[in-house]
Amino acid sequence: MKLPLGTIGMGLGILVLLQFMIFNEATREELSQARFVGIIVAILVFVAGAFTFWLPRIGGLIFIISAFLAFFGSNGFPDLAFWGSASLILGTLSGFLGWKECDLESSPKRD
Repeated sequence: MKLPLGTIGMGLGILVLLQFMIFNEATREELSQARFVGIIVAILVFVAGAFTFWLPRIGGLIFIISAFLAFFGSNGFPDLAFWGSASLILGTLSGFLGWKECDLESSPKRD
């Protein structure tokens, strides 16, 4: 489960980064701020996807932080709400994966 979550997270980070890098320069101030927030969210999602391979709980935490940052910036750019929702879903899945993995390691071995 780590491999799909990490791959989806890194791919999502690249897609979000491409959307906000290619987006035309806006003359309004709030759109340029939303663009900056979108680029930060994209970087955080990519880093969270990379962390999910080895440290899924930390990756999940970074996914959730990027989701709240995306929801905060969604007033200026409504697409950020969609990316925040996707990041929140990936963060929840990654957190459950890390919790389950930790639970399996601490359980007694059966012969």
